[in-house]
Amino acid sequence: MTLAFDPNRPATATNDLQVEYVRHPISGKVLESRRWFPTQAEGQLHALRPSLRQSGAAQPFTCFSCGHPVILKKHAHGGHYFAHKDKTAARQANCVFLEKSSLSLEDIDRLRYQGQREGPRHRQTKEWIRRIVAADARFSKPEVETIWRTFDDGWRKPDVATSWHGFPVVFEAQVSNTYPAIVAERTDFYRRQGALLIWIFDQLPDQHWRTLHADIFCANHQQLFLVDEACACAAEENGSAIFRSYRLRPEVVVDPASGDGYTCLTAAHVEEQGLVEFSQLQLDASAQTAKQFDVNDEQRRVMHKVLCSRVQASKTNWQELEVDIRNIIQRKASIPYATVMSWASLVCAIESARFWQPIGTRYSNPVSVLNLVHDSSPTFFAHLVHTLQRLHVDPTEHHGGAWPKRVADFHAGRYKGGSLPEPHEGSIALLAWLYPN
Repeated sequence: MTLAFDPNRPATATNDLQVEYVRHPISGKVLESRRWFPTQAEGQLHALRPSLRQSGAAQPFTCFSCGHPVILKKHAHGGHYFAHKDKTAARQANCVFLEKSSLSLEDIDRLRYQGQREGPRHRQTKEWIRRIVAADARFSKPEVETIWRTFDDGWRKPDVATSWHGFPVVFEAQVSNTYPAIVAERTDFYRRQGALLIWIFDQLPDQHWRTLHADIFCANHQQLFLVDEACACAAEENGSAIFRSYRLRPEVVVDPASGDGYTCLTAAHVEEQGLVEFSQLQLDASAQTAKQFDVNDEQRRVMHKVLCSRVQASKTNWQELEVDIRNIIQRKASIPYATVMSWASLVCAIESARFWQPIGTRYSNPVSVLNLVHDSSPTFFAHLVHTLQRLHVDPTEHHGGAWPKRVADFHAGRYKGGSLPEPHEGSIALLAWLYPN
């Protein structure tokens, strides 16, 4: 049976709301009317309406703009809305909602989060940022909430403004969600001024990321910055600006789904957290990024390593790797088969030492992949030894055998009783790209 009035039906809001934001009488939270009404049932709202209209209501909802009580109304064609109980009082308080003035997203955002932004969390976050910046002499003296005025673009009041070696940097503390349009507008404003805007959080989001966290994280190459007391103390002790960083770095991992005896690599993302010095960041005002790595470059390196492991395992045609190498080094001429396969062996040997897994092969022992380079690609052996040393990877920690002697012979200038072959010159730049410091 269809009910003429179903008290359990979700409520709806009118298209035009008289009071867009109200404060909840018990929790004190600021509610956006348009989003709050659908969370209530029709019966709940109709039960609430009489109590709000009674004189001297014990716990009234109040308008967030003027602070005066509001009542519930319902449009003749359906849809609920809040209205001022005393319009005269609201008018005398210059309520922005009463006059139906057109509010910008900035105005609405200020109303939504005013209490939170000026609350203890926001003030503490700003103070941590100020202390961190003030600890590093390479920054100019931090200015807290100083008006940044321009001739063409109006003004802004950033939480902390400073400059790094003369390069203007602005920090905004963020302890709550905000409209993506406002984030974009502020970012564009500082970009036009040649300044870099960096958003700083006081804590990581839980498993349910808000839009703001996700937008800023992805726009900044999958990196977020946070502050806390430990950061501020570390900065003051070391005389260097230090922030907490959360990163999701593209990386290779051993593919668990090979299933055919070959050990190959696959692409993944690895969580990284820790303290980072501001001086280690790459700053770009035009792109509005402050990053430890370029996520696109990292992803490109990952895919190349995966391809090397698959070519070594004969799962992918060697010509795909040949084309990929030429694209990376911007070479037009073709590369011989033997050189491509030696390169694949070299990369697999390096990754075998890193993971201590026989990458790209069916070998049972990872050191066999390293020995393969020594025995079959002697002009690449020097690259293997030097790269492992540069990466601080020592295979002898896992295995003795012939490998330590082969490395000792290399440092002594010997190879199989003779002199060392000249290292393959064309691999030097490619190795520096694939394994940057």
